[in-house]
Amino acid sequence: MDDSRKIHFAILGAVEGESRPFLPLLSSSETFQVRGEMFYLGDHDGCSVLLGTTGIGKVNAAVTTAALLERFSISEVFNIGCAGAYAQGPLRIGDVLVTRQALCGDEGVLVEGGVLPSEALGFPLVVLGQEAFFDAFPLDRSARFSKILQEMPAGFYGPDGRPSSGEQHFQLLYGPSLTVGMVSGDAEVAHRRFSRYEAFAENMEGSAVAQTCFRYGIPVMECRGISNVVGDRDKRNWRLDAAMLHCRAVVQKWLEIR
Repeated sequence: MDDSRKIHFAILGAVEGESRPFLPLLSSSETFQVRGEMFYLGDHDGCSVLLGTTGIGKVNAAVTTAALLERFSISEVFNIGCAGAYAQGPLRIGDVLVTRQALCGDEGVLVEGGVLPSEALGFPLVVLGQEAFFDAFPLDRSARFSKILQEMPAGFYGPDGRPSSGEQHFQLLYGPSLTVGMVSGDAEVAHRRFSRYEAFAENMEGSAVAQTCFRYGIPVMECRGISNVVGDRDKRNWRLDAAMLHCRAVVQKWLEIR
């Protein structure tokens, strides 16, 4: 395979269950592995699309994303997948969150009264020009984000990604998403995290993918379908299929916005 070819979009989920629903979007795809993860390279509406998994958690996400950016000429990265919504926030199961700020939930200083921001250490995670990033990466400053926000404003949409007010609709919101190494195991922990960060949802890879893309100077966006309520570990209450169906509907529209 010619690794020098240009790839317009890389769609990266953590696990196969997150990336698999996107396969029907690709035509004439070829498969290969990078650092032990499976990838598909195909075409969608005249654009080359790389689809695959990073592995679960921040380290896997950062390593795989960096390996891809080193190997290929990728124009934009879309980090996709499921997430848990905080019960106190505005999202419900089946809704979709587009991240405005990817918050780092494990960086900072742990003190008796809680967590101090990582700026208290004095060492930023990334420095770009005159701008330092400590524990939050803004994903809402790219030209594509502005176009998407204009064409897909917050509101209710159907499974086809079109505005809807019917029974088969979900809510699309733009807001902060918190990335953590250990997910919240109960409602009390979830409530403390929500009070501290005021994020809409919780995930395990978002800030790592964002941080890596910032280091490489590659535009990155994140889309998460809400599969569960944070702190509820009973998977009988989760709706993974609906979360990814709605996530795909949103990202499919992203691919069509020029």
